[in-house]
Order: sequence, then structure tokens, then C-alpha cells
Amino acid sequence: MNEDQIHKTQWLAPLVLEGGVSVQFRNDHVHVQLGTDLKVSSEQRNLIWGLIGRACQENGTSRVLVEGRAPEGIFQPTEVVDAGLKTATVPRLWLAFCFGDFKPDERSELYETVAGSKGVRVKFFSNTGSALSWLRTNARS
Repeated sequence: MNEDQIHKTQWLAPLVLEGGVSVQFRNDHVHVQLGTDLKVSSEQRNLIWGLIGRACQENGTSRVLVEGRAPEGIFQPTEVVDAGLKTATVPRLWLAFCFGDFKPDERSELYETVAGSKGVRVKFFSNTGSALSWLRTNARS
């Protein structure tokens, strides 16, 4: 990787989007930053996955790192299944979630299972370095 590639960042959404997300291409992966007050809905998921899909296609990558705080609230299994199915919007996706305070539970396991059934690899991390290492080791750029 040369010096120009190391610093290649393409912004696809605002730097700070209160209550939402920012999406950008960073070197070899798409980076998604979740806003502090993100309200999760089916419409919001459609918007986010549209941005992620476009970023992956335009930059020739299937690697996605999502950081921030895990969305809060009580999610019904049907909502988790819907979210997992939306990941299939991006073919051959490798998706690393990095939440500092993450603790696996039945919802995260259900999400991984549903996404996996559609060919998407999902893994949750509490450390950015580990998440990026997993993406770079396993997924094609």
C-alpha cells in the first residue's frame, strides 16, 4: 500500500450526524460511525444499507467496520431478523461491529445467524484493532 492509499478517505455522509450515522471509505474498508442518538427503524436501516452498499460498490470492497454505541432499546426478535436480512443488501459482506461496552447476548447471536444464512459474515468486537485485523485477514478488499 503506497502513501496515497494509506490516507485515502472518501466521505459519503456528514462528519457528524446527530442521531444518525456517518459513512466513509477508509483505505481498505467502509467505516460507519453510529451517532449517539441513533433511532433504529426499518426505514433507517434501508437508508443506512443503501449508503453502505453504494460505498462498497464504488470502492470495490466488502469490508465494513461499524463503530459507536450499540443502539439502545428492547428489540423484538422480528426486528433483529429484519436487521439481519438487511445485511444481505451488500453481496459477500464482511461486517465487524465494534462497541466498547459490547456483551454478546441472544439478540447478537440471532443477528449473526440470520446474516450468516444470507452469506454475510458478522462478528462483534470491543476493540477496533481486533475488528480491523479480522476484516483484513478474512475478507477480500
